[in-house]
Amino acid sequence: MDRVEQIVQLVSRNPGIRYSEIMRETGLANGVLSHHLFKIEQAGKITIERTPRVARVYPCGIPEEETTVIKHLRSSTSRKILTVLLDGSLSFKDIVSKVKKSQGTVSLVLKGLSEDGIVERKLVNGDLMFQLTNKALLDTLIERQPTFIENSANNISDIFSSI
Repeated sequence: MDRVEQIVQLVSRNPGIRYSEIMRETGLANGVLSHHLFKIEQAGKITIERTPRVARVYPCGIPEEETTVIKHLRSSTSRKILTVLLDGSLSFKDIVSKVKKSQGTVSLVLKGLSEDGIVERKLVNGDLMFQLTNKALLDTLIERQPTFIENSANNISDIFSSI
């Protein structure tokens, strides 16, 4: 299998994979990988989402709404929060208790999920409640990609993001 095919298959199996993960998985040097990703993107086989801190790579044809959810599912804390919200709306205290993370971390992640339109906040009887905006999409993505976050690199990313 040539390098291009190897990269395309890796991205297809792991939508939202980070640039550094591709480097680690393929063993390609930074410049070589950069060259191949540029060529593959130009050929229309992948889409690269570039942000100041990270570049994520997706197979072409994945709707933007899905890429947003996938990005969050690749983070262990986000995935835990989304998984507990599959059972219905919860208060902030309930989420903190169920995911076993600090209030600051949960607050930061919920803010990102809310800004991306994945979770919505509602005031119910004086309590701030959180619920999923598209439970069906989340169910589908979790079922299709059950091993998104089994990667220690994402756990390290969670730590740095919460600082």
